[in-house]
Amino acid sequence: MSGAGESSPEGAAESTPVEAPGFRRIVQIVALAATVAAVAVPVLDFFILRIFQWGIPGATPFSIQAVLVLAFAGAVITSLEGDHLALTKTPHHGVDSRHRIQSSIVSFLTCAVEAAFVLGTLSFALLGFDRSERAGFVPYWIFALALPAGFLGMLVLDVRRVRGVPRMAAAAGILAGAFLAAPSLVNLASVAGIFWPALDSLAAAAGATMRILGLPLALGLAASAFLGTPLFAVLAGMAAILFTADGSLIELAVTESYAMLRSPQIAAVPLFTLTGFLLAGTKAGERLVTLFRALFGRVRGGAAVAAVTVCAFFSVFTGSSGVAILALGPLLARVLVDAEGMGDETSKGLLTASGAVGLLFPPSMAVIVYAVTAQYSYGPENPLDILALFRSSVIPGLLFVAVTAGAGIYFAARERKGAAAGTSRPAVPAERPYIRKSLWAALPESFLPFGIALLFFSGTATLMEIGALSVLYTGAYGFLRKEFDRKSLAAAAAKAFPVIGGTLILLAAARAFSYFLVDSGIPDMAAAFVTSQISSKLLFLLLLNLLLLAAGCLMDVFSAILVLAPLVIPVGQAFGIHPIHLGIIFVSNLMVGFITPPIGMNLFLASYAFDRPLGRVWRAVSPWFLLQLAVVILITYIPALSLVFAG
Repeated sequence: MSGAGESSPEGAAESTPVEAPGFRRIVQIVALAATVAAVAVPVLDFFILRIFQWGIPGATPFSIQAVLVLAFAGAVITSLEGDHLALTKTPHHGVDSRHRIQSSIVSFLTCAVEAAFVLGTLSFALLGFDRSERAGFVPYWIFALALPAGFLGMLVLDVRRVRGVPRMAAAAGILAGAFLAAPSLVNLASVAGIFWPALDSLAAAAGATMRILGLPLALGLAASAFLGTPLFAVLAGMAAILFTADGSLIELAVTESYAMLRSPQIAAVPLFTLTGFLLAGTKAGERLVTLFRALFGRVRGGAAVAAVTVCAFFSVFTGSSGVAILALGPLLARVLVDAEGMGDETSKGLLTASGAVGLLFPPSMAVIVYAVTAQYSYGPENPLDILALFRSSVIPGLLFVAVTAGAGIYFAARERKGAAAGTSRPAVPAERPYIRKSLWAALPESFLPFGIALLFFSGTATLMEIGALSVLYTGAYGFLRKEFDRKSLAAAAAKAFPVIGGTLILLAAARAFSYFLVDSGIPDMAAAFVTSQISSKLLFLLLLNLLLLAAGCLMDVFSAILVLAPLVIPVGQAFGIHPIHLGIIFVSNLMVGFITPPIGMNLFLASYAFDRPLGRVWRAVSPWFLLQLAVVILITYIPALSLVFAG
């Protein structure tokens, strides 16, 4: 399994990037321009408002719309790389018939969904706004054109990527997508003043077909995820099919996706992701390792504490375990082996287990997405306080870090080969001058999470303002330290764009599908069924743990939250589970799902980063998996661990 912006593991079939340098440059320029706007406007508004007591009119909606443009430009870049999140990569250019058949199926379905959403989003952009509505000085409908432009770009690239029979399948998929979106085509024709009875008949035929075949088609699309159909296409396509079968339009799914992307909390997600990639583009990881070795270097296992803390630091900002493992894994593994005498396999097991341990700390993307989804599920009469959720996640997060690092200390001590191994360990000065020097060198990185927490918990700035300030701060000190120039800064940002685009389009697709579930009353029916079959709250929590661990294996954390949270929250309410406690259970289970054998995402990433067969990765990480599973059980069955700061 691979994720947006993350390389595939050894042995997985690669999706071929499209060679289109001119087009790539144009899309990257659009993404960079949107990034500059999304960062500069909130920062200027923040300082102007506090200095002059007046802000920039329309600053927040303009910034959010800039993030929308960034999201779909990033999604096109993700398609350029052939790197949308999928359960398995599709061997587009396989030489045997099995590969051609698999590639043809995936190409047909992906292009069908993209073609349908080109028409649905274009109809939404042209008909869904009052022309007088503006974000700053730009009409909303102009920004909304980023949606059809993004889907069209992805469609063209997915057609170009394949050849032969798969390309013919892609062409057939375009026709199928146009048929599915025939009602949207009618709307677009009306904008142009065209009223053809044939189009109305086509739309009626599409609706009738989906009413008969909608459910089996949706189930077939879901099954195609195991062939390599990108998850955004699976979720968006299921939403489009089911809405059409229900007598609605694809535009309804688009409206919900757009509403989510317009959320200020969701708009902050790419800014913190960008911060994480900018940090990875500097020597921040090395400085943090040096600092923690200086602080704990005389303590056996101190390097293990350093490694776990650095991994937590990077996973907090990126919302992804990929950066910590892929960018820092080899460096940290070398530190653990050289400084601690830790075995090679053990060091890689520790780092694999540490890849996602920061996902409970502010400003964790997973917690933000859960909070937004839960607010929607609980409703305005019982809102979930995101500040309370972040406060409550600190103790569980520290527990994960402590258990993971503690096991690292234990294994480092156990594997030390006698006194000779201890004396060969490189000495780390423990004198105060060395500690002060290391602290001074790592001060900018060390200050960043505390500054973010201070701004957030004090209410001084919004999440989007904090995200923009963190990007500016990271970029500025990278320039001051001469670790960035304009070219290297743009290169570091460009590495973030596929992750940002792949994540946000997946969020949009998952929201559309989850809205259908809620609108159909499925969560309430699920709650009624579960409570009629299960009377024990403890049994329900156990089954919830198993469900979420499996979801953490098969899905990324964001789509798992958006699809499952609307189903689980009503059941949790029926059993009287505190909303904050349920949120911590949810995120922590998904976090451990990353290292759950046999297909947790971090296992594959570690296999690639450390050039190890998957079986060796499983064996190396298994002690930490069992320990983190024990932490999940403690969090699940001892609510006080999550509710002590709930307020």
